Amino acid sequence: MEKFRTLEHLKAQVTVVRWHLHAAELDNGEKMRRHLDSASLTYQGALELLAQLALPDGENAAIAGQLAELRERLRAAGQPV
Repeated sequence: MEKFRTLEHLKAQVTVVRWHLHAAELDNGEKMRRHLDSASLTYQGALELLAQLALPDGENAAIAGQLAELRERLRAAGQPV
C-alpha cells in the first residue's frame, strides 16, 4: 500500500520502536518480552521501508543513524536483530 511507503510512516515506525523499548524497561516478564518482540518486528519493518524509500542523503543518514541506535538497544536487550 502506497500510503504506508512514506517518510512520515517511517518516522512513526521509529517512534513505535522507541516506545516499545521504553515500555519494556518499565515492565518485566511476559509484558517485557511482548514489548521487545514488537520493537524488533517494527524495527525490521522500518529497515525494509528505509531501503524502499528514495530519501535525500541527509534524511536517509538521519534515519539510518536512529535505526543504528535502536539496533544497539535491541541487541542490549537480547533481541536478535
